[in-house]
Amino acid sequence: MLADWGVEAGIADDAELLVTELVTNAVVHARTSVHVEIHRDGDRLRFAVSDGSSRQVQLRIPSPEAVTGRGIYLLDLLSPGWDVVTTAGGKTVRFSLPANAEADFRVDA
Repeated sequence: MLADWGVEAGIADDAELLVTELVTNAVVHARTSVHVEIHRDGDRLRFAVSDGSSRQVQLRIPSPEAVTGRGIYLLDLLSPGWDVVTTAGGKTVRFSLPANAEADFRVDA
């Protein structure tokens, strides 16, 4: 989908990594169904990964030796805007990325 939208390869790679990390977190920690939404809004890509758990997301700084626990850290590092919204059935982690490197990108998820 991102290729069809003309999203640059590096940004598409970041998006794929972040969605994969968030879906993995939902599968491993929430153990519920997972729903992924992707939208393009002009020069902004918006992503939402929802699960059925009320367990809160925690930003941790992983040690260099750690083999897990990097998902939210990578999200915080690569996305200029992300948040978590509590829903009636669990939570949704939302993040945004610029659609291209030249985009005038303001931070707000």
